[in-house]
Amino acid sequence: MVQTSDRQSAVLSRISDIVDRIMQSRPVYQEELTKNEVMEKFASLLNNILPEQLMVLDDENLTKRVKGVMSIELMTHLLDGLTPEEVETFNAAVEGR
Repeated sequence: MVQTSDRQSAVLSRISDIVDRIMQSRPVYQEELTKNEVMEKFASLLNNILPEQLMVLDDENLTKRVKGVMSIELMTHLLDGLTPEEVETFNAAVEGR
């Protein structure tokens, strides 16, 4: 059990460094997400993924996966500032109405 915790910590540390780099290079992430929020998401995801699966990835592949998760998290904030009417218009456009 301790080994798993150590492995998770190592993976989260590596992901944390990648998140920092992504947030610095793409301000849109900083505008909508906090690092805490992103890291909590990754901690949650590690409950379903073995840390070893991520540790074997090189930086390029891990960065690609981290960007994907961050992009999905960013999308969850897409509609936050819209009025109910704007949300309805958005939903209608997505559904093709």
